[in-house]
Amino acid sequence: MIRIALIEPRSAGCALIDRAAELGWQPVVLTADREERRVPARHLGLAAEVHRIDTNDDAAVLALLRTLHADRAFHAVLPGFEHYVPLAAAAAAELGLPGLSAGTARTLRLKHLMREAVAAAGLPQPRYAVVAAESELAAALALVGFPCVVKPVDQSGSLNVRRADDPEQALAAFRAVHDYGTGYLGRRGLPLVLVEEYISGPEFSVEGFVEDGRAQVLAVTEKLLGPEPWFVETGHLLPARLGEADRRETEQYALEVVAALGLQLGPFHLELRRSAAGPRLMELGARLPGDRIPDLLRLAGGGDLYELALRCHAGLPVARPVARPTAQAGIRYLLRPELTSYQNLLVEPEVTADPRVREVGALIEPGRPIPPPGSSAARLGYVLAAAADHPSTVEALDLAERGLRFEPRPPAAPTRLEPRMGRHVLVLNRWNNRFAEYHRYLDHRADRVSYLTTEAGAGPLDAAQAERIVVLPDLADRAAVHAAAAELAAETGPFTHVLALSEFDLELGGELRERLGVPGKRPAEVRLVRDKVVMKAAVAAAGLRVPTNRPVETAEQVREFAATDGYPFVLKPRGGADSQGVHVIGEPADLERVLAAGEDLTGYQCEEFIDGNLYQVDGVVAGGELRTIRSWRCVGSCLDFATGTPFGSVVNDDAEFEARVVEFARGVLKALDLTDEVFHLEVFRANGTDELVFLEIGARAGGGQLRFVWEEVYGLDLIEASVHVQLGLERDYPTAEVGGEVGGYLMMPEPPVRPCVVHEVSSLLAEVPEVYAEALPPAGTVLDGNGGAVHTAGAYRFRAASSEQIRQAIDVAVKLYRIDWSPVADGDLDG
Repeated sequence: MIRIALIEPRSAGCALIDRAAELGWQPVVLTADREERRVPARHLGLAAEVHRIDTNDDAAVLALLRTLHADRAFHAVLPGFEHYVPLAAAAAAELGLPGLSAGTARTLRLKHLMREAVAAAGLPQPRYAVVAAESELAAALALVGFPCVVKPVDQSGSLNVRRADDPEQALAAFRAVHDYGTGYLGRRGLPLVLVEEYISGPEFSVEGFVEDGRAQVLAVTEKLLGPEPWFVETGHLLPARLGEADRRETEQYALEVVAALGLQLGPFHLELRRSAAGPRLMELGARLPGDRIPDLLRLAGGGDLYELALRCHAGLPVARPVARPTAQAGIRYLLRPELTSYQNLLVEPEVTADPRVREVGALIEPGRPIPPPGSSAARLGYVLAAAADHPSTVEALDLAERGLRFEPRPPAAPTRLEPRMGRHVLVLNRWNNRFAEYHRYLDHRADRVSYLTTEAGAGPLDAAQAERIVVLPDLADRAAVHAAAAELAAETGPFTHVLALSEFDLELGGELRERLGVPGKRPAEVRLVRDKVVMKAAVAAAGLRVPTNRPVETAEQVREFAATDGYPFVLKPRGGADSQGVHVIGEPADLERVLAAGEDLTGYQCEEFIDGNLYQVDGVVAGGELRTIRSWRCVGSCLDFATGTPFGSVVNDDAEFEARVVEFARGVLKALDLTDEVFHLEVFRANGTDELVFLEIGARAGGGQLRFVWEEVYGLDLIEASVHVQLGLERDYPTAEVGGEVGGYLMMPEPPVRPCVVHEVSSLLAEVPEVYAEALPPAGTVLDGNGGAVHTAGAYRFRAASSEQIRQAIDVAVKLYRIDWSPVADGDLDG
């Protein structure tokens, strides 16, 4: 398997993690994981390994890479961002891997050296001068003239790049660069300033790659810039609107610059302006372009720059010719210099309904301060669109920009300690029990609340208080839900919150937030708590023990896992719930029996079987602070329950073990960037080693009888807490600390023959003193095998002074339990 190292991925570098994982490679990420050098969890979760290190300490990074390479050889070392091009080149050279030479990397990283190399090759470019001290500025200005551009030699993102029209402006710009100190990502910049001739004309970038010294251009991108004196990029159109002669001239100039700079390998992103005299170089980066340009290239039908970059650095051949774009794509970044912060991004329904609009998003979270104009950090949001031609793409971007509004934050915004009135909440509901009584958690007089619900879920909703209730046949029909939500937003106004409390609706909630421009978790963030492979990768990257696992799609891949990892192992869906579709494979015969059933394995995973006791851990994290938590030791497993064995859970009262669980849970929450959630975590306490092993986590309240026991024994309604946390409401939470009363529950499985009709189930309230409540199916109930943990053949809730007392009571309850039932004959359910 191909193994690569990525040093401090940012922007397009993060997408390299994703693409490498999609290719089945092993991306190993080196990151400081702090402040600006923090890789989003949705990308980090796909890394095979994560090593936290000060990536600005070149010697330490090189030493770590030597150690890792000696243990398991790398095929490539790539920079995750422009600042780390020289370090990646040095590492590749030391490890004997493909890469840039040290001299080339330095020339490409430092803009004054780049200018010198292009001048030496005799290629046309702006006049320039390098200034190290204020006393040298006047001579530089006399050489270059006005207007000029003043910029640092080693920064990025248009940081401190400024046009100057007179000596005073030039001096101010020089001082801003020279006195900047520690630059972006904590790397101290050189005290050198580049003064360049201002080139008047449209700006473009040329995207391409070099393999074995052969450069190929893939596209010319048209750049949109914000108002001067700054040079902040506000959008890109790919391919650019250029006549054939101008395009050829631009591409040929780019290839000559690439050759002059000695670039022999990897992607390049060359920025230039076309003056009346022809193309003139702004700068070139030996890296992937940022601002989603590789995605624009793919949307327009061109080559995959992510894969090309990976293959070039790994020394793997590239299939030629690489496709050129055949359609059009564009991205528009949104600047609002009049704002210092905002509270909501409002998106008109016409925007989300336009098929040409592929993405709409915010780059600065609501409530966060907006940096001053002058760099790309001040861009609030973006719109990405694609269409068959340029006019249609531009039209879509224009319409989308007009349909987006950043709602200013009021001067005296309420604090998190006070409920904010006037929310407009969209609730996705499939529950048909008291958990769907949202009017108990939401004040429908202060907030406007609309519902998208199934027909069964409409019953508990308070129609008199709801703004609108839309009943849909099936929430799994994504298109119908999207359309209904857009229609509601158009009729009743933009939503401020989308609540999706069932695990089966988490992805749908993320989709609606993204499409409607509502703050909260997007699909990529939801994936961390729904895709068990991604989830485990992120937890493992944090140094916590997880079962060995691998995504599979075919029977052959399952057999390969069995051959390499042995028996027993678990085969299960990556995004499943309630143990649906889960198989424990104990031996080859089990495997062949499961595979012979012909089950579709798309979206499945194989996972190491952990021999140990399963614990459920439930709690609340708000504002990044763990507010309450308690672990429960399971009696049996969810899988056993689904296949006909009683299942129960007992609150842990071992204080020392509880402390271990709490610390482990904190690590999991941090690894998955869960800061405001009610969560349900499952971990194994391994037999023999006593280590804690992560199984999975849900960003929702635990199921079964657990919610009832939490409320009745510990005084916390987990569903109410879910609503409050997602709305950002501050409140007190009971601590559920070890030392007080202990709770537990027992659920009995449905009879082995289904469907069946229940005649009587034994009550244990008078038989077992520790049983304080029970939920029994009444006579005449039909059990069809689809009830899960909700509709059982009997459920009992316990409370006592100790865990051991409840465990003994559960044993007694299982022995005393009786159910009288009979099979349902064919035709008895008809009509």
